[in-house]
Amino acid sequence: MIVDNGGDPPPAGSAGRRIAMAAAEGVDRLITRLCRFIVLVTGIALTVLLAGNVVARYVLASGGIDAAQELPELLFPWFIVAGISLAAQAGGHLGVDWFYDRLGPRGRVWLLHLVNAILIVSYLILFWQSLLLAENTWVQVSPVLKIPTSQGYLAVALGCLLLALAAACSSVRIVMTGPERRFTLSYKETGP
Repeated sequence: MIVDNGGDPPPAGSAGRRIAMAAAEGVDRLITRLCRFIVLVTGIALTVLLAGNVVARYVLASGGIDAAQELPELLFPWFIVAGISLAAQAGGHLGVDWFYDRLGPRGRVWLLHLVNAILIVSYLILFWQSLLLAENTWVQVSPVLKIPTSQGYLAVALGCLLLALAAACSSVRIVMTGPERRFTLSYKETGP
């Protein structure tokens, strides 16, 4: 159980602190590795497909490869969702710190917890709604490859789940170490 100490981190030797931090860091590492893998694989695939299709337009009489025109539409949501999740872990989102900067240490902690709670609830609702949309569109398939178009909604669902988990991990870090360490990645570390 995490207890509020008025913005102060719990004592350094507590077992609960170590377990909570280890869990938060483990989840964050998993999110980072998964998202970096998705960005790397889809980024390479998008580059190869788009470049290959440009070459094929000039070489082939058909004017290109039909599948190469369809695959980027299917891969792009996964690429974007993974990038957004990495950016959230680094604090690379739009934010206005005017109010945050005017609060004391205790107020900052409470504000960050409130924001994270709103994010978690919102992203979990979006996660669930994306799954429902994916289920409803499962029968719609792409014209050439016959891949269900619902996979785009599954990408959004995964992204919302990862963002909710990242916000929860951020709240754990805020309680354990203070608001200065709420992000796990620096901007330099967001790349693959």
